[in-house]
Amino acid sequence: MKNSLYYLLILFLVVTSIKSNAQEIYGTDNGIIHISVVVNDSILTAVSKELVVILNYDDATFKLLLDRSSLRTGIDSIDDALRKLKYNEVELNGRLGIDQIRTVKHPPQEFEVSGFMKGSNEELAIIGSGHLEHIFGEFYSCILNMNFYVNPADLMLDSYFQHIRGDLKIQIIQSVLKRRD
Repeated sequence: MKNSLYYLLILFLVVTSIKSNAQEIYGTDNGIIHISVVVNDSILTAVSKELVVILNYDDATFKLLLDRSSLRTGIDSIDDALRKLKYNEVELNGRLGIDQIRTVKHPPQEFEVSGFMKGSNEELAIIGSGHLEHIFGEFYSCILNMNFYVNPADLMLDSYFQHIRGDLKIQIIQSVLKRRD
């Protein structure tokens, strides 16, 4: 009897601590990322719908995790090479240029996004743009878009693709969940 009461108390403390954290930090594992670049006068786009997105609504910070093996281009040889990168993650930590993420009705917001991208051997400061658009949905309150332009040499991609022209364009699309009451 004492043991079951003890375990019930621990379970209660764990659940309430998760709930209190969940009121300020939300995460999903189905964010969308598009990475595009010009190679040999053609646009090459890699897409993943498995981007892990963690948003802190109170201070407008974020953490993004991408397993490179989840990217797909529609080109068999490149997709096969990407599949071999299982557990090779890229992490992006940063801040939205707003005070907080509001989930109540608001006009569209445009802002700067800044942070650091970390990969296998590289860490890169990045600056981009963001857009937060309020929508009317049952579970979602906003759509968050972020755009970054990165020099391929900074990520050592120029050694894989010898005919890259211009910067990588990274686009992130994420639905923002409503706050819990």
